[in-house]
Amino acid sequence: MERSKRHQKVMNIKELLDTSSLAQVMKKGLFINELNQNIQQLLPSRFIGLYRVANFSEDGLTIEVASAVVRQGLLFRQQELLQTFRRIHPEINRLQFRINPELGKKSIKK
Repeated sequence: MERSKRHQKVMNIKELLDTSSLAQVMKKGLFINELNQNIQQLLPSRFIGLYRVANFSEDGLTIEVASAVVRQGLLFRQQELLQTFRRIHPEINRLQFRINPELGKKSIKK
């Protein structure tokens, strides 16, 4: 009896899911969510809702802020933030802050 090609190799579903691009996107999303939780502990409460970790690249974080005032406040604490993030995730070597006015609008609605 000859088996068809599709039955010749048994695929490990867990391995397939772990290595899929969807799984990678989900892992990155969970990682960014974890960073957002960590950053809440580091920054003054008056900034809550006015910033968020938007992206993580190989060596840095992109943090969106609601205004230039918030950006400046974070820039003053950039080295402290970078050191703290490095303790948790040593691969982080730089922080980038981008202004996204939509963040301020969301916090006003709450």
